Amino acid sequence: MRWLIMLLLVLGLVGAVAKSGCHVREFYGIAYTTHNPIERHIEMLSWLERNASYCKAEDYVMIWNNLPNWAGTSDTAQLRSAVIKGYAEALERDKK
Repeated sequence: MRWLIMLLLVLGLVGAVAKSGCHVREFYGIAYTTHNPIERHIEMLSWLERNASYCKAEDYVMIWNNLPNWAGTSDTAQLRSAVIKGYAEALERDKK
C-alpha cells in the first residue's frame, strides 16, 4: 500500500513539473471531457490564455483547423480571436 501511495505521489510531481509548454492534446482533451458548451468555452479560453506564451505558430494552426470539431457549439468569435491573437504573437516570437 505504501508503494502505491509513493508511486502516485511521484507521478503527481512529474505531472506538475511537465505542465510548462504548449500541449495541444490538453486543449483537445477539454473538447472531449467537458460536455457543457459554456464550461467548455470558458476552459478553452482559459487554456489559450495560460499557454499562449508557450505555443508555436504550428500549434495555433492545428487548433484553428480543428476548432469546429473540438469546440462544437462553443466555437465563438471570442475563441477565434484568441487563437488569431496567439498565432500573431507566436509568429513574432518565432521571428526573433
